[in-house]
This record gives sequence, C-alpha cells and structure tokens, in this order.
Amino acid sequence: MLQPIYKYIPWIISAWIIVMLASLKFGWLDPFFWAAQNAKVQGIDYFALPKSYLNLLEGRSAFNTWAGKSYGPYATWYIGHPAFSVFIMSWFSFLSPWNSYAAFVVFSLMVMLYCGYLFSKHAIKIEQKSIYYMLLLVSFPVYWMLYVGNMHAPLVLATTLLLLAVYEITYAKNMIEEKAAGIKLLAGLLISFFSKPIVILLMPALLVVKETRKNAFIALILYIIVSLVFILVPMLNPEGVGLNRLLNVVFDFNYIKETMNIYKNKFVLTEYMKDNGIHWMNLIAQSEHRLNHIEVFSLPVFIDTLLDKQLSSSFYKIPLYTSLLFSLALAFIQERKTRLNVLLLIVMGVSLSFFLSYNTVWEYQFATVLPVIAMLYLLKEKQLFSKELIKIMLATGVFFYLPSFYFLIDKSTIDSSSLSLIRVSRVLPALILFMLIFYKTAQLIFTSVYSKVLNQKSQAD
Repeated sequence: MLQPIYKYIPWIISAWIIVMLASLKFGWLDPFFWAAQNAKVQGIDYFALPKSYLNLLEGRSAFNTWAGKSYGPYATWYIGHPAFSVFIMSWFSFLSPWNSYAAFVVFSLMVMLYCGYLFSKHAIKIEQKSIYYMLLLVSFPVYWMLYVGNMHAPLVLATTLLLLAVYEITYAKNMIEEKAAGIKLLAGLLISFFSKPIVILLMPALLVVKETRKNAFIALILYIIVSLVFILVPMLNPEGVGLNRLLNVVFDFNYIKETMNIYKNKFVLTEYMKDNGIHWMNLIAQSEHRLNHIEVFSLPVFIDTLLDKQLSSSFYKIPLYTSLLFSLALAFIQERKTRLNVLLLIVMGVSLSFFLSYNTVWEYQFATVLPVIAMLYLLKEKQLFSKELIKIMLATGVFFYLPSFYFLIDKSTIDSSSLSLIRVSRVLPALILFMLIFYKTAQLIFTSVYSKVLNQKSQAD
C-alpha cells in the first residue's frame, strides 16, 4: 500500500528543508511558536557557543558568557562541555555572528542527515531508505532547534549511534560486525560526553552488560581524563576556583541547587558557575527548579499547571529510578539476545525519561526523540513488540513531528488551560511511549528471571 508513496518522500524531505531554511529568513513558521512571535530569540542559544571559545582566547571562562565584548545581539548561558567549545566551536568563532549562526545551521542539518543515513543502512528495501531521513528531519522540533541555534544535533547523533550500536551488537552475524558496533557505541558516548553529557544516565546499564562494558569503560575514562584536563589546566579554565574548593561542593547537592541555578540567580554567575566543573553540576543545579514558562514542555510543569500545585520532585524521578532498577536487573539475564534487547529498551526509555523527570525541557529538545521513533520503525520487523503495539507506538510518535497545539489557543488570554493544551501534545506522547517501553522491559526481565528460577528448580528436583 505504501509503495506509491515511497517515491514522493525525497521530495517531501527536500521541500521541508527548503521551508525550514526559508522560514529562518522570512518567518513562515513563526505562527507555530510563541517565542518567534513575542520575543527576539533567533540564534539565542547559539551566540554563547562561539563566544565561549573567544572567551578562552581572551583569558576568561568559557562559561562567562556576558563578560567582555558581546558576540551577537543576545545570548543564553553556555552550558555545554568546555571541550565542545575548543574542539567544535573554535571553527565557527572567527566568522561574524550571523554568518557563524548560518554555518552552524548547515552543520546541524548535516548532522541530522547523517543520522538518517545511519538508520537508512538498515532498511530492508532500498525504497524504504528515505523514510529514515524523513523520520530524522521532517519535524517541527528540528526547525526550532535550528531557529534558536542550540547545540542539540550532536546529542541526536549520540542517541542515534547508541541505539544503533546496541541494535547491531544484538543482531551481529560475526565478531567483525560486533566490533564495528562497539566503535559506534564508543563514538556515541564520547559525542554526548563532550557536548551534553546526558548519557551518563546510561552508564550503569552499559557497564553491567558484558557486550558493552569495555567500550563504556573506555569512554568513561576518556571523559574523566579530558574533563580533569579542562579543570586543572589554567589556560583552559581561566576562572577556575581550584580543585580542592570544587571537590568541597561537588557532592553538596543542596548548595548546588541553591547557588548555581541560572534561573534562580537571575542570570548572575557565581564564581563556581565560571569554573569548568559547572558542566558536572548544571543538571543538578536546575533539577528541582520549576520554570513555568510557556515554552517549557516537561511532565513536572505540565502536571503542576494542571493541578495548580507542585508535587514532590521525588515523584517525577520515578522514571529515572525505574531505569536504574532495570539496569541492575540486566546482571541477572543470562540469555544474550534478551539481555541486549532489554538494554536497547533501557536506552530508549532513558532517552524519554528526560522529558518526564527533568523540569526545564524546551521544545527543540524533543528532537532527541526522533532516533527513538526511527528505532521503533526499524524494530517492527524484529518481533520485539507485537504488531499491534508497534503500530500504537508509531502512531503516538507522530505527535513529535507535528507542531504543538500553541496555534490552537487564543493568544490574547493564555491561562493554565491554554498552557496545558500547548504542552499535552509533547508531554503525553512521551509519557505513553515511556510506559509502553517500561511494560515491555519489565515483561522481558520477568520472563527471563522467572525462566531461570524454574530451570534451577527443575534441576534441583
């Protein structure tokens, strides 16, 4: 039935890319985004990136975004790994601000196209290859990622590599294919570690599973070594507080939350926030801060607005606690394919848990869900999920490609009902997908462990 549609997909992709690029100039898609109509935010997340490298050249912290001569008309705070500033943004920092932004848009598009290419290599039929490009590109969150100029495309690439690495290890036909998949795993971890180190949440699972343990350990060691270099070398950490002082606060989570939250501090940086060690502490600093902004799309903010009261932060950490529990359960699964399938589901689940547990989620960050949808499409031939369940999951995933329901509301009266309507098309699909993946993961773990117990009992009898 889909055969006649396949030939039109490359045209759809090309048309969408043209529309996105033209809209960056002419604002065609502005009506779908509150900030595009009500604030000057184009490139707002970008200008801090090259400025971070220019700061280092001038002897300032990469994180001291607003010090010295400004780069671009406005900027948010630089929050990436300091290594990203040196390894990647140095190439963009010597262009004029808007030309640099345009170059980074092209760079981000190329990264997204590469993600589509990596998935397309697994297409069963050649005419299906273009579907994966569409799944990674034709989405409103991708456009918004380009619009604000956020450094999110590398994290999408990291997620793609991790998902495909575990998938390829699972279905590898020989050691050569398994080693190639291991290299993908190592690359995915390093790309995330040195841009947005969110995949640190996956380390327990990757270290438990013997097929991924070696590369995960290598990536972790490299991450720690490079991070320490960027803390200990004065030229790379010009406004460092010193290792001893840093170690005194790095595990004091209450102090971090109270003094290093960029929103709570009203964008005033403390001395610790200028130290390169902040890249370890930033997620903790913002972890319990509820920013009830119209453009924040997280489960905590969605439920708080819906109920008109704040629930305990521990309640929203349940998806993360569940992922950790599943990670530990991997140690008790002996059958190789089941163990790797559970690992793959954990990678997908952790990717979704960010939107359910973290408070400050912006719409562009949902671009990270797109590799998960592409993986679900790839898995529909592998019988990991039933045909009915995979159809439900893919249908749910459609909402991540459509605009949020912002365009449906009355712009003159934005109240709690309007905010809930805007967020529901992002938050609810993420919650549904997580719960379905949670269900399948629990089922596989229970079946495997229960079978092991039965076998041991049978042998004892």
